[in-house]
Amino acid sequence: MNKPSPQKLLVRSARSHKFLKATGRWTKSAEQACNFPNLLNAIHTCMAKGMKDVELVFRYDGAIEQCFPLSGW
Repeated sequence: MNKPSPQKLLVRSARSHKFLKATGRWTKSAEQACNFPNLLNAIHTCMAKGMKDVELVFRYDGAIEQCFPLSGW
């Protein structure tokens, strides 16, 4: 059985639970958040901006999501 591909790849603050927008600002709305094209792009953006305590959020159809914390670099 094939695993479904994520519909969205988002960056979320672990503290405020807000999502990163393309403008670099934060939003409560996942729909307004920047949908990163791939994992490397999302991680590079977090590192370049010196972001701490963020998590990568993979969203799938049906409101299912997986979260992976990025911290400690």
